[in-house]
Amino acid sequence: MAKVYLFGYYGFGNLGDELLARYFLSRIRETFPETGLVLLTGDPRSRPEFGEERISRWNLPRIAKLLQPGDLLVGGGGSIFQDATSRRSLLYYLALLDTANRRKARVMLFGHGFGPLSTLGALATGRALRKVRALSCRDPLSAELLKKMGVACNRFREGVDPLWDLPEIEPPGPGQEERRQRPRPARKKKPAPPPMVGVFLRRGREKYKFELLKALEREFPGAVRLFALAPGDAAGLQGPAGAGSHRYRPAVFLENQEQLERACTGLSLVIGERLHGLLFAARLGIPGIGLGDDPKITAFCRELGWASFSWQEPELGDKIRKALAELWPSYAYARQKTLVVRERMMATAREDRLWFLERIREDLH
Repeated sequence: MAKVYLFGYYGFGNLGDELLARYFLSRIRETFPETGLVLLTGDPRSRPEFGEERISRWNLPRIAKLLQPGDLLVGGGGSIFQDATSRRSLLYYLALLDTANRRKARVMLFGHGFGPLSTLGALATGRALRKVRALSCRDPLSAELLKKMGVACNRFREGVDPLWDLPEIEPPGPGQEERRQRPRPARKKKPAPPPMVGVFLRRGREKYKFELLKALEREFPGAVRLFALAPGDAAGLQGPAGAGSHRYRPAVFLENQEQLERACTGLSLVIGERLHGLLFAARLGIPGIGLGDDPKITAFCRELGWASFSWQEPELGDKIRKALAELWPSYAYARQKTLVVRERMMATAREDRLWFLERIREDLH
């Protein structure tokens, strides 16, 4: 009987990718309980959660021996087909797809973001993607890139990020944020407490990010929280030597869904350089602002109707600080708008799920 081999950027502690692995494993196991399921991971000694076998993603010779004609090699989300951060990573995934094709296994890719790609990277990736049996992407930017690369697939779908379909993530009812906005009796004359602002940053550009945090803390004293979704981001931010005793800003490393949900639930607004930090906040109805030069952040914020700023913006810290200050007085409206888009994205994600499971069913039988 054919097996399903699931791959992505799994086993490296990046929370967004680990949630994608759990999502696809659970959906495939739930729908195809008798099918053999294998996870290609950077941490093969980790404990299986859905009765799957876990093997090292790096052992391509072993994977080649295990893959049989008719097996399915399934890519489950993430921005793995890009060479902006690592050419070696792209070469690995292209080699994996080539291995599956040589073994006459069937390749399917679901919920991925594509790009940025260099000219050579686009040529090699386009050549590989034209051989897949089913393909879905998570945003219009990726769909446009696939079109430019000449990737045509009879079974293609433009959808959304699979984590929009992650179960059991619901926004709270009218809560602390709304209560903060309600008029207080005149006799108390106490200013409303500031919003809690969550910041999801990547490593790098330390100087810019340190200055950004300083600008935010001037606007919202004591109400800014720095979070990390990947081990490489967990060290926090180190400011310039002239910053004195306050030059270090620690980050809270969120290792699982429960911790991420708990952290987001206490927030009123988010600033995100990590896609899945923004997405998780939106799932909870928390509005925010995108940050950085990553095209997928720009595309996501465009879908949500949120502002997004590049690191190249002059006086970036002041611009973000002002944008947040303007957002807070109309917080109820911004939150409601986020919830409306949230419902649309979740509905699309449910359709995406039914679509990719049907594609698997077609090729398993």
